[in-house]
Amino acid sequence: MVLDKKEPFVVQGRLFTPLDQREVDEHLYYDDGFLVVGVDGRILSVGPKLPEEYAQNQVHRTRHLIAPGFVDAHVHYPQLPVMASYGTSLLEWLDRYTFPEETRYGDRSYAGSRATKFLKLSLERGVTSAAIFSTIHDVALEALQASNHDLGLNLVSGITGMDRGAPDSLSVDIVAFKDINEKAIETSRGLERFSYAITPRFALSCSEEMLDYCGQLLESDQSLLMQTHINETEDEILATSALFPRASDYLDVYASFGLLGSRSLFAHGIHNTETEYDRWAESGASVIHCPTSNTFLGSGLFDADGYVSRGINVGLGSDVGGGFSLNPFVTMAEAYKVAKLRGKVLDPLRLMYWHTLGGAKAIHQHDSIGSLEPGKYADFCLIDITSDEVGSELWERAATVREKLFSLMFFMPDSKNRVVATFTDGALRWQDEIQSDL
Repeated sequence: MVLDKKEPFVVQGRLFTPLDQREVDEHLYYDDGFLVVGVDGRILSVGPKLPEEYAQNQVHRTRHLIAPGFVDAHVHYPQLPVMASYGTSLLEWLDRYTFPEETRYGDRSYAGSRATKFLKLSLERGVTSAAIFSTIHDVALEALQASNHDLGLNLVSGITGMDRGAPDSLSVDIVAFKDINEKAIETSRGLERFSYAITPRFALSCSEEMLDYCGQLLESDQSLLMQTHINETEDEILATSALFPRASDYLDVYASFGLLGSRSLFAHGIHNTETEYDRWAESGASVIHCPTSNTFLGSGLFDADGYVSRGINVGLGSDVGGGFSLNPFVTMAEAYKVAKLRGKVLDPLRLMYWHTLGGAKAIHQHDSIGSLEPGKYADFCLIDITSDEVGSELWERAATVREKLFSLMFFMPDSKNRVVATFTDGALRWQDEIQSDL
């Protein structure tokens, strides 16, 4: 596809987007819609008709569905090689598979090759923004940033804090951590579309001094986010309770160190108390639901109603490598199945919202990403709804947008990826040369 970046261009075809409104089922869908992208990579217009002022611009008609780029709100780029590791629960899985792999990311060359692979695979699956865990190594974060320079995703990441509960090769002295973390924050300020997240891995891997430092830093700098894990397994909760006996519950551990607030992203949140749900809601923090990881590791079943009923913002994450797929449609399908096992039915419009605007709100960027609306970044993907005979028929037979989206969630397996092109900032970052019609 050749685009004249000196003037706006238009993509015409079926178009879906959630809307940045109060209700998650608010959306736009057009069987024949127009997306106008400006030279600055922002969206100029979205609608069923092409505004007269853009009638002379390039128009690229597609048979594919135009949709917002997905936000993977919790993922570990160093864990890509340990996906589908056999036979363990969370804490054993970390010791046996994850930690040995993460020790390798002190090698800049190795980290760079893995980061590039991870980012390219994300683009191929329509992911345009991601909140990413790196490792304790400054070179691992630098490699991720360097690899993304030409790939153009919108990223959130930071140096991972761990000073206990891990192998010596993955534990960093608090003095050294303060130094590399603060240098990384300053370096990151000059990067386009990169936000820094303070990243204490989880309570079990952090001393009180580590958590206190992270909390003070979060309070002192309003530009920072915070990402961590919580209430993933019952064993983890028991171990955390023993390590922090003065805390009333797991969430209280983070709250007592100033890490509970509107800029906080907590992954998992499966085994919560009523008090934790209520305190979570009061804080404005987000939860990131990682269903493929939770089912694969046998961690438990996420209670969507516990969050939705209290107005807590929810995003979705692949949690690779505990999760077994970077594909957002696999994540949404698994989230639906988890809810069904709890006797609930999740609306596919809600699932799409969680994986776009929900994630955008979690990283405090819903004013610029997460939906196809004028003024936002032109981060979008094209989804093939025609190449699979059964999937195509289901799409055409579906009477509502809700049913059409639901059919996609169960006909988008990794073995036949149906995202055929991905754009960020209005630039084509990846396309399937065979299936793409651009």
